[in-house]
Amino acid sequence: MDLKTDKGKSLSKAEALKEIKTYCEEQISLSQRKSLDESTFEKPAWSEYQAYQLGIQKAFNKLYNLIPDQGE
Repeated sequence: MDLKTDKGKSLSKAEALKEIKTYCEEQISLSQRKSLDESTFEKPAWSEYQAYQLGIQKAFNKLYNLIPDQGE
């Protein structure tokens, strides 16, 4: 969901933060799947690709950890 749309703007702060946390979780999971995909190991620049994916995961984890717990 785009938080700049009318629907996104109508969300409460807690709902918006939940959307952002969900997005971070999805991106971390996607990056992990890409890292473990069998075809990845055939890439000539495999180590650079893995480093890139780990950087993405680290960035989204850091963002995820900055979002305050909403008491769920």
